Amino acid sequence: MQVGPIRSIAEQSTRDAVAIWIALALTYLVFAGTVSVNEGLAAIVCATLGTAWWWGVGRRSGLRFRFDRAALRPLGAAILNLPRQTAQAGRHLIEAVRTCGAGGKICERSVAGLGWATPDGPTARAARAVGLLAASLAPDSFVLNLDRAHGTVTTHALRSEAP
Repeated sequence: MQVGPIRSIAEQSTRDAVAIWIALALTYLVFAGTVSVNEGLAAIVCATLGTAWWWGVGRRSGLRFRFDRAALRPLGAAILNLPRQTAQAGRHLIEAVRTCGAGGKICERSVAGLGWATPDGPTARAARAVGLLAASLAPDSFVLNLDRAHGTVTTHALRSEAP
């Protein structure tokens, strides 16, 4: 006989595991680009391994991500700017090939001006994760380190000005 809350947690975990497995399998097939027996088997194996990792490590780590609309806001702006930034990165790389010059610069900034780096509240972990993804999504820059203890973000940018 199972107690109510324990049974509810088990049902929710199983439902989450099935949803994660389906999402991982479909993601694998989308990125594989073809649907075949080999890719289907690989999707099953990868989704099973990913779900097992979530079940064994992710669920028991104690870290929980709570998302809200405000936490996802930086991702929308990053996606909208992606075509323009891709064109700029392409021009920069073509120029670097023509002039045989190396490009890029490592920049260190204070987190004071970055809302995603210093969130508060129950959605703080999710907001930092989404902000870090959005900052690294641009093809001309990515985040190397978020040092919360010192209040700095280190990025690598192809252009001289930091994103």
